[in-house]
Amino acid sequence: MHRFFVDPEDIIDQQVYFSPAESRHIERVLRLRPGETVVVFDGSGWEYQVQLLGRESSGTLAGQILNREFQDRESPFKLVLVQGIAKGEKMDTIIQKAVEIGIDSIHPILTEHTVVQLEGSKRQQRQERWQAISRQACKQCRRNHVPPVFPLTSMESFLEQHSDQPILMLYEAEQECTLRKVLQNDLLPKQIQPWYLMVGPEGGFSKAEAALAQEMGALLVGLGPRILRTETAGLLAAGIILYELGDLG
Repeated sequence: MHRFFVDPEDIIDQQVYFSPAESRHIERVLRLRPGETVVVFDGSGWEYQVQLLGRESSGTLAGQILNREFQDRESPFKLVLVQGIAKGEKMDTIIQKAVEIGIDSIHPILTEHTVVQLEGSKRQQRQERWQAISRQACKQCRRNHVPPVFPLTSMESFLEQHSDQPILMLYEAEQECTLRKVLQNDLLPKQIQPWYLMVGPEGGFSKAEAALAQEMGALLVGLGPRILRTETAGLLAAGIILYELGDLG
């Protein structure tokens, strides 16, 4: 059954009111008609069976709620992705796949090797785009909580704000402390959540950034002898962590 996102503010008196974008998708792409039933989620855990009613006098596409149920499909272990901005469509893919595997939220960061430059209104526009990708990924993977994509910030600012929380920095120069050792030897407290997984952009983190992160309490970890692309490293590490501590597998 087709799934659509509706903001909680647009669910009123047992009826839902679809956004213009969702309305176009329903009517023009899927060609659904009044009387057909769809699934709606509101991003807070609630899922609704909704019968399409058609356009109201205001022009808004509406639907009648037939049933609602709270469906929690979230991982029991909270893992946050802190991602150095990648070029082109890579960042879109990273966000989409991170949401699918169960990441709790996403913090885009600027680093020394960041190539993409976002100034002024472009920052907000890009954040809105990434948040829309997060919602779309939830539609596909049947998550009912939409992971927030936070405003872009510098790596230094992020570390200052989260220095008292468990942070794993993926660093290709780290050969001794591997992700396997972290998980097998309980090098980070599992009872303190979320963990923050830091991934560099193309080119990874610089030596100075790694030293700063370590100084501020982050644990530097390696993923083995091969150098992985930014769009591979974070998703692989997240998958391993959520397999061991969450609900994957």
